[in-house]
Amino acid sequence: MAEIDTDWIARRAYALWEEEGRPDGRHDIHWQEARQAWETSQAGASATSENAERRISEARNAAPTQIPASESAAAVKPPSPRGRRKE
Repeated sequence: MAEIDTDWIARRAYALWEEEGRPDGRHDIHWQEARQAWETSQAGASATSENAERRISEARNAAPTQIPASESAAAVKPPSPRGRRKE
């Protein structure tokens, strides 16, 4: 897990405190809720990164190692940049 971002947690705890009408004596609860939200977001980001890395690896392994001669760049003539010729 990444290093804990206390600035993010503090801003979120402050926002929670304001959303509840700035009550006295709930700073620990707001901090814990903010920390849990941060941990949840980090877990989601890690899962997304791991999934992306897995999919990239699978795509690389599934890709053909050699391009058939009929599909090589030399065998395929690109279209004229000026469009079709009139005949």
